[in-house]
Amino acid sequence: MDFLTDKIPNRYILLSSFAVLAFRIIDSKSFDFFGIVFSVFFPVLILFPLFVFGFFGGADLKLIGMLGICFPFKDVMCIFVLSLFAGLFIGLAKALVTRSFFQRFKTLFLFSKNVFYKALTKNEEVFESSYIGSIDPEMLKKGSIHFSLPILIAVVLKICIGG
Repeated sequence: MDFLTDKIPNRYILLSSFAVLAFRIIDSKSFDFFGIVFSVFFPVLILFPLFVFGFFGGADLKLIGMLGICFPFKDVMCIFVLSLFAGLFIGLAKALVTRSFFQRFKTLFLFSKNVFYKALTKNEEVFESSYIGSIDPEMLKKGSIHFSLPILIAVVLKICIGG
């Protein structure tokens, strides 16, 4: 759905979450309520600022949270790190193919420089919407990727190499 509509409907994520949760409850030897809650909410809390600034979509955040139902916390964090590397390689490949690599790097550099300068000067408006709004949305769209693919790749890698 992510590739077709640029969204993953909540009903699919909820249905999948309930199915996996039901399986975990039935398989009571692996059911740890507080462990599951921690595995779901901690990664979401860590990633929420990245969602707010547009680095992740809402569905990506929900997928990472859903993984907390499927896997223990340590595995969720491993999957997240693997997905970042997979996303890095996919994003770099796409940026090189679309020839937007240098423009994206320049934008990231200027944005980072602006944030660093404002943080050093203790400016309270570190993330000015006018600055973020000045980034060309077409350029951002051209090089963006569906992060559900790196998450899928990371889950498959984790299952294949780590049980």
